Amino acid sequence: MIQDTAFLGQERIGPLLFRLSLPGVVGMLVHASYNVVDTLFIGWGVGALGLAGSAVAFPILMVVMALTAWGGVGASSLISRSLGEGNPGRAEGALGNLVTLSLLLGLATLVLGLGALDPLLRLLKTAPEVQPYAEEYTRILFYGNPLLFTGVGLNYSLRAEGKARLAMTSMLVSAAVNLILDPLFLFVFRWGIAGAAWATVIAQGTVVVWLGYVYLTGRTALRIRPGHLRLRGDLLREILEVGLSEGARLGANGLMIGLAVRALGVYGSSTAVAAYGIISRVLSLLFMPLIGLAQGLQPVLGFNYGAGLYQRARKATLISAQGATLFSGLGWLILLAAPGPILRLFSSEPGLLALGEPMMRTMTLGFFCVGFQTVGAATFQALGKARPALLLSLARQVLLLIPLLVLLPPFFGLLGVWISFPLADLFSTLLTGAFFLSEMRFLKGRETALPSSP
Repeated sequence: MIQDTAFLGQERIGPLLFRLSLPGVVGMLVHASYNVVDTLFIGWGVGALGLAGSAVAFPILMVVMALTAWGGVGASSLISRSLGEGNPGRAEGALGNLVTLSLLLGLATLVLGLGALDPLLRLLKTAPEVQPYAEEYTRILFYGNPLLFTGVGLNYSLRAEGKARLAMTSMLVSAAVNLILDPLFLFVFRWGIAGAAWATVIAQGTVVVWLGYVYLTGRTALRIRPGHLRLRGDLLREILEVGLSEGARLGANGLMIGLAVRALGVYGSSTAVAAYGIISRVLSLLFMPLIGLAQGLQPVLGFNYGAGLYQRARKATLISAQGATLFSGLGWLILLAAPGPILRLFSSEPGLLALGEPMMRTMTLGFFCVGFQTVGAATFQALGKARPALLLSLARQVLLLIPLLVLLPPFFGLLGVWISFPLADLFSTLLTGAFFLSEMRFLKGRETALPSSP
């Protein structure tokens, strides 16, 4: 074990998880604030059509985010396990391959996204009055894809070696830039929805500048070395296999959101799409901290599993699952108790508020399950077990929610869209529970022959 990361196998599990998860939670909150802040300013600076336009753009952008997570999660799992095995050279090779992969995917999605934008908007059944807003917002965000991929990838690498505070700082700097530029571009320069998009792109560029400074000044255990930038088949294969589960989960989430937007447009109206745009942003604000908890678990679980410290690995997983369940339960209570005040933060339009309140309550009935689902899937990602990680990551969206969104609305109309979400949450939690309990029994069996760990 190299000195810079040995603490992952030595410090007490509870305080270690808190120390690594708290910056991750804050960082993910900051990350989610991009969309929430944009939605707030779009709601007051552009109106309901702007909200609907950003809602239509959201599933497309989620697919882009899925590709960033595909490489980032796979590389971070490989990095932390390599460090636990005492192989820093392999960890640096994974980092270098991640940098190259991020740049290539960023450029590819920029070119392909611009070419396919009009067909995508037509596929989503975008209303004519909404399409100009969705097109302008999405096109500008595509320009920032190379910056987005690079920044997200390097953040994953920082967390994998336990540098959670540095990763959090980069997100805070970026969020501050976005928060300053949004009102400036919308209310001073009056750029409309384009101003919100350009503020996000500039903020993403700030992340890359900050992370470049972090790596070039030697504040990390790993280095970006030119020799490691060349793609290696063995490293790339493992990165893509392990990260596929998270990429597929987020990609399926984008597909699910796209189907929801399409169904709301068909069975509802542009007002229903605008209301869902707000609800999805609020849910992302509550969901992203759960990703932060999972990211705090990942280096601890991956390192200790790689080092053969199975008791520590199991204990870390159980504590994280409990914390994530508590957090999602508290978020669920807030959503049920105060949908009206939450919606009024974004808009004062009576029709949107009247439709949005029952919509939010119904769609979020199963949110208390989401914390356990997230940590359950992340456990298998951190352990490098690609197949169960992929299954659990796809269960809610692909196996359950997408079929429900196709089958229920023709019979129940708008209500069918709403009730699809809690039904998918319930059944996917049962599936995650079965796999999770089996893995905990496996780790307990491996730990019995080892001495106790703090």
